[in-house]
Amino acid sequence: MKRAALYARVSTDKQEREETIDSQLDALYHAVEAGAYEIPPGGVFVDEHASGARLDRPALDRLRDLAAEGVFEAVLVWSPDRLARRYASQVVLLEERTRCGCEVVLVHHPFGHSPEEQMLVQIQGVCAEYERALMQDRTRRGQLFAARPGRVNWGNPPYGSTYIRKTATTPQHLVMHEAEAEVVRQMYRWCVEEQLSS
Repeated sequence: MKRAALYARVSTDKQEREETIDSQLDALYHAVEAGAYEIPPGGVFVDEHASGARLDRPALDRLRDLAAEGVFEAVLVWSPDRLARRYASQVVLLEERTRCGCEVVLVHHPFGHSPEEQMLVQIQGVCAEYERALMQDRTRRGQLFAARPGRVNWGNPPYGSTYIRKTATTPQHLVMHEAEAEVVRQMYRWCVEEQLSS
């Protein structure tokens, strides 16, 4: 039996509420039962609230380190976009595992080594990257649309301001703190107008 690790990731609270971590892990455990794998203690890695656009994720980092040490012979993941949203990042992770002799098993999108199967993985990676770009653009446009009439929808207000919730008599808004706002303006002058380096 091959020693295998399981990796699952969600990026939002909504995904977590919809139990997509649990559904990913359930599918991965079924793949373990169907294949010839054993999961050693500490072999399940989960990143919650972790963007697939970044590779610096705590669970993924631990998994990469242990796989490089030869602790695992296989890593089971639901699909390529759970590893990374950017195709280039997917390639980095897949090649890194291959170099250390650790097979990557994509349960929902299995692939092999034929040119056709490799092309499919590339297309899926490009589609995941495109989907992420669309989500970012929709979010940005939605925030701009809300901000124009003065509505704000930040969970954490920017430095120099405090978020005031909507009441029966007032809309939601930001209250600026002049001393902190002056720090922001000074940083803007340094970085944008004077083009100083950090």
